Amino acid sequence: MRLLSAGPVGAEEPFALIDDAGSAGPLRPEAVVVPLRPLAARHGVRIRHLSELLDSLPGLARWLDERHARDLREPLGNRRIGAPIPTPRLIVGVGMNYPAHAAGLDARAGDPVLFLKPPSAVCGPYDAIVRPPETTALDHEVELGIVIGAAAHRVPPERALERVAGFVVADDVSARDIALGAGLAHPLSLQLTRAKGFPTFCPLGPWLLTVDETTDPADLLLRLSVNGSARQQARAAEMITGVAELVAFVSAGFPLEPGDVILSGSPAGCGFEQDPPVFLRPGDVVDAEITGLGRMRTPVVDEMDPSAHDHPTPLPRRNP
Repeated sequence: MRLLSAGPVGAEEPFALIDDAGSAGPLRPEAVVVPLRPLAARHGVRIRHLSELLDSLPGLARWLDERHARDLREPLGNRRIGAPIPTPRLIVGVGMNYPAHAAGLDARAGDPVLFLKPPSAVCGPYDAIVRPPETTALDHEVELGIVIGAAAHRVPPERALERVAGFVVADDVSARDIALGAGLAHPLSLQLTRAKGFPTFCPLGPWLLTVDETTDPADLLLRLSVNGSARQQARAAEMITGVAELVAFVSAGFPLEPGDVILSGSPAGCGFEQDPPVFLRPGDVVDAEITGLGRMRTPVVDEMDPSAHDHPTPLPRRNP
C-alpha cells in the first residue's frame, strides 16, 4: 500500500493512494485516493491520523480490497500533500552511516551516531525549505526514512522488520555552520540538534510504502538533485548499519511507538562535500527520490523574504 496525508498544515487527513496517474514527479490532481477516515468509520473505527492505523496494516489492506471501498475513490485534486506522518512523536537521526559520507567527515568506525530532530522540523514533500537567518551553509541529505508500525523496545535484529510499517523519502536538511558550533575542539561543541531542527528541516513523503511491498530495503536506490544537477546517489545496501540493525540499536535506547521515524543516514554528495562547497540558496529546487517511494520537490526560500509565507510551508508566524 501507498499511504499519504493531505490537507492544510495542521489539518492533514490520511489517504491511501490507489493510482498515481503515471506521474514520475510530484503527484498530480488526477491521482486517485481513498480517504481513510470514512473507510475506517464504516468499520466502526474512528481515526485522526495515519499513525493510528500503522499497527493494523493487514486489516487496512483488507478494507481497501472490499467492494464498498471503491465507492470512496476520488481524485486527489488540489489538496496540499503533507508528510505521511505529519507530527511524529519521535524522529531519530543517524549520522555517518554511508562509508564515503563518513570518510568526508573524518569519522571513525563504531556504533551508529544518533541525534534527534523535533517534530516541528517536519514538512511536506512539496513544501518550501525555509533558510533561517542563522545560517549561510544550508545543506541537503537524502535519506531512507524508516516508519515504525508497532511498539519496539530492545527488539532483536531478526525481529526488527516486524516492527516497521514502511518507508518514506526524507531530507535531513542541515545548517553546516551551526552544526560545528565553535569547532571540533570539544565534542560538546557540536550543535547537531539545533543545526538540523529548524522548521522545514525534515521534508518527508510523498507517501509511505508499506514494508510488505518492499522485497529488500537494501535494494532501494536513493537520489537527489539540485536544480536538475545530480548531487547524491547510492543504494541502501551501502549503509554501514542496515535497516533491521538500526531499528534494533535505536530501540535499545529509545522505546519506539507507531509513527516514530528513523532517518537512516545520508550518502555522500552533500553540498559541503563538493569542491568548492555548494550550499542551498533561495530559488534552488531540491528533488529527492527513492525507488518506489516517490519524489519530493522542495523549493528553497529565505525566512527573511516577506514572500516566504506565500509558499506552502508549516513555518510558524513571527511574534510581533
